[in-house]
Amino acid sequence: METIKPKEFQWMRLDNAAKIYPFVANVKNSNVFRMSVVMKEPIDAEILKKAVLDCRERFPAFFVKLRRGLFWYYYDENTKDPLVLPESPYICQVIIPHRNNDFLFTFYYYDNRISMEMFHGLSDGTGGFSFLKAVLYRYLERRGETMLNDGTIMTIDQTPSVSESEDSYNTYFTADPRIKSPFIPAYRIAGKRFISRSGVGIIAAKVATEELVNLAKAHGCTVSEYLVTLMYYSIMKTGPKQLLAKRPVAMTVPINLRKFFPSQSIRNFSLYLSTSIQTPSHGAVFDELLQEVKRQFVRERNIPKLQNRLNLNVAFEKTLWIQLLPLFIKNFLFKIGYAVIGDLPYTTSLSNFGQVDLPDSMAKHVDSFEFNLASGKKKGLAVNSFRGKTSLVFNRCFLDTALEEMFLAHLGHEGLHVTIQSNEWQ
Repeated sequence: METIKPKEFQWMRLDNAAKIYPFVANVKNSNVFRMSVVMKEPIDAEILKKAVLDCRERFPAFFVKLRRGLFWYYYDENTKDPLVLPESPYICQVIIPHRNNDFLFTFYYYDNRISMEMFHGLSDGTGGFSFLKAVLYRYLERRGETMLNDGTIMTIDQTPSVSESEDSYNTYFTADPRIKSPFIPAYRIAGKRFISRSGVGIIAAKVATEELVNLAKAHGCTVSEYLVTLMYYSIMKTGPKQLLAKRPVAMTVPINLRKFFPSQSIRNFSLYLSTSIQTPSHGAVFDELLQEVKRQFVRERNIPKLQNRLNLNVAFEKTLWIQLLPLFIKNFLFKIGYAVIGDLPYTTSLSNFGQVDLPDSMAKHVDSFEFNLASGKKKGLAVNSFRGKTSLVFNRCFLDTALEEMFLAHLGHEGLHVTIQSNEWQ
């Protein structure tokens, strides 16, 4: 395996998915996601700072700063120290590089919790979580704990491979004929927004994983299919009927492409599985919606469909006139294009990270994980399971919580015991 020697990473192109984010990130749509681990003991801030710094040479693709080129943004080596700060009540704010030592990630601590916020242009959830686990492993080592790696943790004694930093979109791009999907504007959730533009409302619920799995099995589906259906059902039950009748409800579900292609990249390598359902004239019926969700999952979640979408994305980047446009013109055109149509095709998103597995020497120190989707103008739900508990974390920029209440009440009516916490932005 080809490895990276120290100082070899002097600059790096943004991957295909990352290229759009520097153009469109702003206060209202930060494109920052958050991953938190709740430990069983209070966090030692000084040890955490050292643990993050210890991971510099192991993760050269993350210890970078964003620079402007003639045609595209690019990443350059960042020799400063990343910030490790007390947690703020304002989560997933836009990362302003010059206020963050030019880094595109930040670590926070509060009581028993370590949180990492990362700009989506740097990596996706899978890559970001690999980094968080590595920092956590090193943190426990520095605390004097005896650690045994089961091969799932990227540790500082390892040399990073070139494949970890590749743009896998380009690696697995093919010149096969491409099929474009029609553009259909989706139903948009509306409501009174928080006065503070930096405010992101969080409602975090926990349920027993076994109960949730059994509930999905009883309906003949996977947990992801069940939760996506329940999100459709909750939106259709709480949204204005006259608006729901005009446009379909559309949901995006991130798909980790590493499960379909042999990529080892820790940068972005995911696509969105898109589902869309028109609200029935007779109203939402859960079992009817579930059958349609299952059908669309089968239709969309396969290699030919994913390959086609990967090819479409990369082909656009490779278009000659796009490549030749100077950066300042791209900046103007992409901002305008994204403002006009960027979020029109979907209503909300749901990301299921699945079961989090850790070596026993780590897991015994951890109580739970909580993931938050990149903040923006849309509601969303992030899901993960760890040691028998499933976390369901809603993010929102609206005062109204009817959708979340409907969703969680439905789980309660199905017999699940649901515990709820909120940052009480409302």
